[in-house]
Amino acid sequence: MKKELRAEALKQRDEMPLAERNEKSRQITAHILQSEVYQKAKRIFTFVSMGSEVETRGIMSQAWNDGKAVAVPKTEKGRVMYFLPIQSFADLQKGRFGVMEPSGSEEDAIVPERGDLFLVPGALFDEKMNRLGYGGGYYDTYFENYQGYGKIGLAFQSQVRSEPILAEKTDIPLDDIVTENGWMGGRKHE
Repeated sequence: MKKELRAEALKQRDEMPLAERNEKSRQITAHILQSEVYQKAKRIFTFVSMGSEVETRGIMSQAWNDGKAVAVPKTEKGRVMYFLPIQSFADLQKGRFGVMEPSGSEEDAIVPERGDLFLVPGALFDEKMNRLGYGGGYYDTYFENYQGYGKIGLAFQSQVRSEPILAEKTDIPLDDIVTENGWMGGRKHE
């Protein structure tokens, strides 16, 4: 069931015209940058967008301009994921799964704390803040170890469904989701 849901969600996202995807990404970026949680955060933990995902480079660029630290994930076998700080896009190279990742090792990793902004990708989301990822389990495994900070999913509104996604015991819900229409979730940051 999850496999079929994921495939359909990704197909729909991939078929969105580029101009529409860029405009919706711009709107999502504006919602993030205008939010209180962004304004107060000293560190931004984010994914490096690829393919048809919500574009994150605008958020990262503005964070550097605002003097904030930016950290992005690096993955290894066995669902190991950690976040390394980067100073610019030049610090990235193609890593596992074709994703742009920082060089460095786990000993250089930083961990999120309360007050940090933590942005999360996904294939599909529901209104109860459940997330269907890409099937690797990296984020859920990471969330088991680091709790107590706000996890914010970035998605196009078409990726959010009213019907619940069947969540498993190991699936950890998000705190908020931001789409082109604004914030959804238990907290309002605008």
